[in-house]
Amino acid sequence: MLAAIVNDVVGIFRATFMSGDWTAIAVAVISVLVAVMVMRRGTQIGSMTLLALVVFAFGCYLRGYFMQPPPAGGVVDGNRVVGQLESSWLEFSSLQAGTLLAYFIAFMVLILALYSLKAIFAR
Repeated sequence: MLAAIVNDVVGIFRATFMSGDWTAIAVAVISVLVAVMVMRRGTQIGSMTLLALVVFAFGCYLRGYFMQPPPAGGVVDGNRVVGQLESSWLEFSSLQAGTLLAYFIAFMVLILALYSLKAIFAR
């Protein structure tokens, strides 16, 4: 059980931070940095991890929206926004609980490491 969780976390690290997709890496790094900058105490690690995951999800939604090719007529209507939102929601709802836990743990480890560095150098 523990080995499966560790393998999931390592897989999330590889897929998110070592994939070579610079846009996804930038979205993930920005979401972690936002959480670290907002975090005031170490006891806020859970809520800041959740904040980072929400910012990451929103950034991935925007990435998917802006990476689409422009419509043929050149006019953007609401169908494109709703379509992207629906596909993002379907991707989120198809995630298994273990994968969500792995994302939470991976982001928590990064936030904790960066917050520790921030606390050390702030003194």
